[in-house]
Amino acid sequence: MPITVDFSRAPTAKESAKLDARLHRLSRPEQLQRIERIYESMGAELPADGLIIRSGFSFRDEGIDQDASDRSAPPRELRPPATRLMSSRGAALRFELTLLALVQTKRKPGARAKLVEFGFEVRGSSRTRGWADLLASDASDSNRDGVLMTARDKRARSVRSALLTLSNAGLVDFAEGPGKRARYERFVLLDERGVEALGEAEEYRVPTKAEPTFGLPSGFVANGWLQVLEDSEIAILLMLACARDAWSENGALVVPPDVRLRNYGIHRDVYSSARKTLDWFGLLDVREIGRHPDGRAENGEQQTHRLSLLPAGFDAPAATTVIAALNSQLSRRR
Repeated sequence: MPITVDFSRAPTAKESAKLDARLHRLSRPEQLQRIERIYESMGAELPADGLIIRSGFSFRDEGIDQDASDRSAPPRELRPPATRLMSSRGAALRFELTLLALVQTKRKPGARAKLVEFGFEVRGSSRTRGWADLLASDASDSNRDGVLMTARDKRARSVRSALLTLSNAGLVDFAEGPGKRARYERFVLLDERGVEALGEAEEYRVPTKAEPTFGLPSGFVANGWLQVLEDSEIAILLMLACARDAWSENGALVVPPDVRLRNYGIHRDVYSSARKTLDWFGLLDVREIGRHPDGRAENGEQQTHRLSLLPAGFDAPAATTVIAALNSQLSRRR
């Protein structure tokens, strides 16, 4: 077995604290079990082509913010849905992609979602399926002054919060108005490009081959990567899989900084940190241009990196792979 040496910069104290927190959340036994059960809860498997997504979910080609720069990222309303939904601890982006995956396990290309036919409630129970069963979180049962809040209750609360975010982004439509008890139970999944892009609300249909789409391997969903990765990491995977307005160079992809920022809505700080972790996890090959081995730019100049998605990486179980990678990096801490 060849010996490899990691010459990259070791994590700083601040970075180590974030990695430690992420490792702690992910390593909890109940979290690992929940991640393993989510794909099973869908009741069917994705087609061989994997998860298929319309390009407009990740790439915005109209109404972009021409004044945006890496010092001032585009406002959320001028980003595509994928990065409009991004948050550090929210679940909206993961839940949206989970809903798309669920529909694609059960409907043929061109068919409407018709989520109401799936029979899910928000909370569910040990005997009935709920949308809360399709969401991984580090929530656990708690008893405060004799009031029990179960992990399922907390996941249901996260689902409702995610649905509100999706509604604001024009990605779901509620059957009832604010304050109605059944508001979250009979929602309609809308086209992933959003109401603003289409000019009107359209129920989600499974994409056909005639449409501009891109795909992620089925392992992205089946092996838990969707539930384990952070929103910023997911956004970069979507960008590279979409590849609009990027070009190929020796098998790698080059995404110009202005396209990354204005069309995909990904700020430099988000990009810089997330591409490194995706490299650690074996999902991305990063070829840095004009950089010293420790990551410092040569002559202070910033150049565009060459990036390659590694489809085979999605075949590995997400949770154990990420735990191993985080432990490896933390062993190098300063």
